Amino acid sequence: MSSTTVVKDPVCGMDINTASAAQHTEHAGQTYYFCCSKCKEKFDHNPAQYLGKNAAAPKSACGCCS
Repeated sequence: MSSTTVVKDPVCGMDINTASAAQHTEHAGQTYYFCCSKCKEKFDHNPAQYLGKNAAAPKSACGCCS
């Protein structure tokens, strides 16, 4: 029996399986997972924008996940 961990892409809000995520990055000692390289690039450019109070709310679609 294997365990699957699903997290939210902090940029677009999409559910991401950590084992099969397209991209991931480290920030402040935490790993964040992304649906595509476009979302990772947006996050890497300005992490604070995606980790604020509204982080739980999905952002506008990145284009690759719509």
